Amino acid sequence: MGPHVGELATSLHADDPLRAVRRIQGLLALGRKHGAAPVEHACAVALDLGGRSYQVVRRYLERHPPAPLTLRQVDPLIRQLTLYRDFIENKTKESEP
Repeated sequence: MGPHVGELATSLHADDPLRAVRRIQGLLALGRKHGAAPVEHACAVALDLGGRSYQVVRRYLERHPPAPLTLRQVDPLIRQLTLYRDFIENKTKESEP
């Protein structure tokens, strides 16, 4: 997923190899849920702050959700609504007996 995730996973494994497997699987699950880039950023923050644990990464992701995607209202690929209206009117006139 990224170098910071790998560094955190290595640190988790060095501290407690038995429990590290579940925590590393948790990091991978966070990557599937939130995406690789946010988890990578959260791991970088955790490493910078010295909080080398799965819980710190999970809490960071919970408290810093990604910005919602915005839709553009004007785009060259989006046609004007009047064109759709005219098209529907022409099709309904053609289908009438």
